[in-house]
Amino acid sequence: MKKIIITLIAMFLMLSAALPCFAEPPAAGVLPSIKMEQQKKEYRTPQGQVCIVTDYTRLVVENADEFPALAKKLEQVHNREWSYRMTDEAKEDYKDAVELKMHRPEDYMYFLLEERIWQRYLDRNILSLYVEYYQSRGGAHPNTDIFTYNLDPVTGNFITMDDALAPGKRNEFRDKYVKPALEKVKKERQLFYYDNYKTVVDNLFQRDYAGEPPLTWTWGAEGITMIFPADTLGPAVMGPVEAFIPFKGNEKLFNEKYLK
Repeated sequence: MKKIIITLIAMFLMLSAALPCFAEPPAAGVLPSIKMEQQKKEYRTPQGQVCIVTDYTRLVVENADEFPALAKKLEQVHNREWSYRMTDEAKEDYKDAVELKMHRPEDYMYFLLEERIWQRYLDRNILSLYVEYYQSRGGAHPNTDIFTYNLDPVTGNFITMDDALAPGKRNEFRDKYVKPALEKVKKERQLFYYDNYKTVVDNLFQRDYAGEPPLTWTWGAEGITMIFPADTLGPAVMGPVEAFIPFKGNEKLFNEKYLK
């Protein structure tokens, strides 16, 4: 009898652990509600002066009971990652920040590490987030890094470029759409690209993979925007370059799932 009870308990625990895998999908028409909470922290010198300010956005899925996979993914790949990153970079910068404060004691002089997020698009099939990481360490020219997250709201999985495109369309999309769009932006903004910029674009498309893709892009209601951060295609001073490819007239390029 004792063995039977133990067996039943073990089966119950295994079933409980497996329940999330069999969770029912959200009701039709329901979308994740994502709240953005700023996590600001100050670091001070031994004399009590503020020398470093870190600030990142914590993403909270308010209806996590209906979108548990997305809530878990955002906690893992964004919230924890940026919490660790801010703490580590503040520790690395602390000595230099204290030294800066010794020479520049003004209240406005401190290191600022600030991450901000914009929700570019959301429907049942894709959540597209745009991230800027602003870093000012006392120099004349602050630095801004750009990241994007494209996720399936239901499964929490990353959506890669190959997922977003129709099968076998990667090279056509790159050569016949992205590169001409970049040339158009170059002409309109009178930009100067590196001589090998097309090779850079080729390499980015070749290396793209799930988890931390080198391709930076966001999905929108009318098209896809390819984003090339500063110093990728040309001198950093010209900033990021965005190439927009509309859905209208190009429907065959894209995965029908995401055009709905």
